[in-house]
Amino acid sequence: MTTAGFEIANPALTLEDTAATAARLAQEFAVSGCGVPSNQGSPSDADSREAYAAYGKAGLIGMHWPQRYGGRGLDALFTFAVEEQLGYNWLPLSSYLLSVKTIGNALLQFASEEMCQIFLPQIASGDMIFCQGFSEPEAGTDLASLRTTARRDGDRFIVNGRKIWTSSAEHADWVYLAVRTGSTEARHRGLSVFLVDITTPGIVVDVHKTLGGGTLGELTLTDVSIPADQIVGEENAGWEILMGTLDFERVTSEKVGIVLRLLDDMAPLVTSPRDREILAGLRGDAQIARLHGRRATERLDARQDASAESSMAKLSIALLLQELADAAVEVLGPRALIESGPGAVLDGKLAALARAAAATTIAGGVSDIQRKNISRRRVGAAS
Repeated sequence: MTTAGFEIANPALTLEDTAATAARLAQEFAVSGCGVPSNQGSPSDADSREAYAAYGKAGLIGMHWPQRYGGRGLDALFTFAVEEQLGYNWLPLSSYLLSVKTIGNALLQFASEEMCQIFLPQIASGDMIFCQGFSEPEAGTDLASLRTTARRDGDRFIVNGRKIWTSSAEHADWVYLAVRTGSTEARHRGLSVFLVDITTPGIVVDVHKTLGGGTLGELTLTDVSIPADQIVGEENAGWEILMGTLDFERVTSEKVGIVLRLLDDMAPLVTSPRDREILAGLRGDAQIARLHGRRATERLDARQDASAESSMAKLSIALLLQELADAAVEVLGPRALIESGPGAVLDGKLAALARAAAATTIAGGVSDIQRKNISRRRVGAAS
């Protein structure tokens, strides 16, 4: 079957098919060297352009997207389950999570038909990677305070500002960029979202290493000229788009797969009934996190308000990853913190997790904000 100028696999497939594909890719990546580095605390933060291209070639990108955009037209819950398999098989996923799960899904919901026809097939084929330009030095949790400006100049906008915590920036082709097109007093009403070619003159990308073994990008934008037709939605109407995009970002089924993989690998190393009970409790918590993600996915697919459900999904798995890191030391002792060498447990994965887990309740939205969002949206508490 051919769509949008490239070949995709037969759209009829089963979860068993995709599980076998994910396992095969993990083996191939281990040989080729484009898999998750041993010092990487989470596959969600690992990056590889070669791996991302392989996902596109294998037909694993945009499986619930319409076929006219390069997808397979399957159910969104199918994609949800497959992403869990990708995490379980310890595949590098940062570019996928940004380009497909977050930005691709947001474009499907908020972008024009013309924009979807241009960008989604290139994402689905594994040829186009996006990074997300939201956070700034003075605007992370409070996106309404962002200061990167876009000033209209005829049929273009001139952008100046700075973005931080920009994962996959060093691999990206395009930036999904949040800017202020209105006055600072307008706050929420003065924001817009643009798609920006990262090679546009005036964009400088810097990369910083993280405690978890990955990287974070920083973008400096100086007099960057963007065509006005690269805006997503309407000018000054970006707040709804930003919030909807974050709802997609917070459903992290791949992290459920990561937890289940580590629990499976730890099980043969644990002998006492007490320690087995600890792991069983964590496995139960993983099932709860999965259900939170499933409920959010169903609401997002139905284009219903999923803000609280996405926050529940994000909060539950973020806390679980930290609990797992602590439990590994409790049941295995100090050897769980050995990074490499003959004493390392699971090739150092648990030690790397201990480093990376500290950020799980910060990245993608701090836990206090998730709790506040849940209480406001579902409990009816005051802001």
